[in-house]
Amino acid sequence: MTPIQGYEHLTDAERKLFIFAHNKHLAVTDPKERDQYSLGNVVKVTPNPQEAAVDVQFQNVQKRQYTAKRTWY
Repeated sequence: MTPIQGYEHLTDAERKLFIFAHNKHLAVTDPKERDQYSLGNVVKVTPNPQEAAVDVQFQNVQKRQYTAKRTWY
């Protein structure tokens, strides 16, 4: 698997938030679309301390924001 750009710049708390919210995101995603959002398709993560979130970009050009409330949009 290709390393995720920016992951090394996340704090431990942001990494935990990313992993937890990502797993939750995959759990509710339609199985037909789930592969598009797998860890292997995450291109870049960026800390967003102003929003208490992590911004995530996928290979399919979709972007999501995983929030400290462990939700996403």
